[in-house]
Amino acid sequence: MGTGEWNGSCIPMQSFIKDKHNIHDVTADVYVKTIFIILYSFLFLFGLLGNGGVVLAMCGNRRLRSARNIFLLNLIITDLLLVLTAVPVTPWYALTKDWQFGSAMCHLVPLSNSCSVFVTSWSLTAISIDKFLHIMDPTKAPVSKRQASFITTFIWSVSTLINYPYFLSFDLVDGGYYVKEGEAPLCGRFCDETKWASDSARQLYGTIVMLLQFVVPMLIISFCYFMILNKVARDSIIQNAQFCHSLSQKQRIDAVNRKKRVNYILIGMVATFIICWLPLTVVNILKDYKKEPDFLKKSAIFFPLGAHVIAMSLVLWNPLLFFWLTRKQKRLNLSRIINTSDILGQVGGYLVRRFGASSSSEGESETEPSNPIGALLMRVTSFASRISSLRRSTRSRRSSKANSSFGSSRRPTFTSTPFTTTLDSEIPPINGRPLIIKSTLSVNPYGEKEML
Repeated sequence: MGTGEWNGSCIPMQSFIKDKHNIHDVTADVYVKTIFIILYSFLFLFGLLGNGGVVLAMCGNRRLRSARNIFLLNLIITDLLLVLTAVPVTPWYALTKDWQFGSAMCHLVPLSNSCSVFVTSWSLTAISIDKFLHIMDPTKAPVSKRQASFITTFIWSVSTLINYPYFLSFDLVDGGYYVKEGEAPLCGRFCDETKWASDSARQLYGTIVMLLQFVVPMLIISFCYFMILNKVARDSIIQNAQFCHSLSQKQRIDAVNRKKRVNYILIGMVATFIICWLPLTVVNILKDYKKEPDFLKKSAIFFPLGAHVIAMSLVLWNPLLFFWLTRKQKRLNLSRIINTSDILGQVGGYLVRRFGASSSSEGESETEPSNPIGALLMRVTSFASRISSLRRSTRSRRSSKANSSFGSSRRPTFTSTPFTTTLDSEIPPINGRPLIIKSTLSVNPYGEKEML
């Protein structure tokens, strides 16, 4: 590689940059190294825990194994790929200026980085297109697991083919590659793009890659979500005259909050990807066309490494977005978390076990305590159990009726209004006193509202 007749010692990269270009490499400072090490360690630890936790959750929870979640799982897998390759390798190489991972990793790490961007952007595109088609035509069957698996395989295959020239362009070279013959070589080995036929070929390829992995997907996603948000705004139940008057004030507020949550998720998925990957994409394009501004030339390692940290932060955001998308709506009210009958049943059962059984006389059945308090508690518990059973049977009957009306494979697209009734039950007299217990029964005939 051009060491020639020179037999002296090598030159450290920091000294070479300072002597030849009169630039101080701030990444050689201890405090800068410490900051980057802490940041990348944080990304590695929580990226591994977060994305690994999502994979384990999907493996252990059948409810999460939907066709649409296959695309989300695709994002998680790319994040794990980045966590295991780019997150530990890139800062080590940038801070030590010496590639110590072998020739194979010199090709695989850049390939995994570029493929991850492609797969992430086009998986988000697939999600947006699927949602766009489904919301624009609710009668259209949603994507199946087989279709989602095929689309995922297609995305990975095309991404790998497009990035194959990038894979071939890298090579592992020694320090003599960067100096003239007879001059002192740089210390260490370097993984660099050395196999491009010309600068114009590299620039053309870089431009095509930027368009395919960033610009085109973002245009498609932006169009789909813009149309989706308009459709949701027009078709919202609070805008629908048929159902608006049947809603209470609280139900209207809940409907608005659900609508806002959907909007925030859709906007967040797009904005997070753009914010994370845009700085590194801009840096790479500027370097390909050799149009770096002065501040970038003077910190040729610091700013690209900082942009890489921002890009890798996506490994933290994707698990959070996945949790946000798949979590159930939490109810804010204790009376809505646990129904009246459930409270009565739980408390009554505990008191019966605590006081009723202990007060039973020998030879008497524990289900009929002789103590009047125990008898009262047992009857309250029995009454609560009957209400719970009635609630379940009512929900089941109305769900069956709704499915038969709208088709068993799809729930209706509008949100139903729950009905509320009050049951009065007279428990047989105890010590000559009748006892009336009221319990409120709230039934939503369509059960939990689907997430999206």
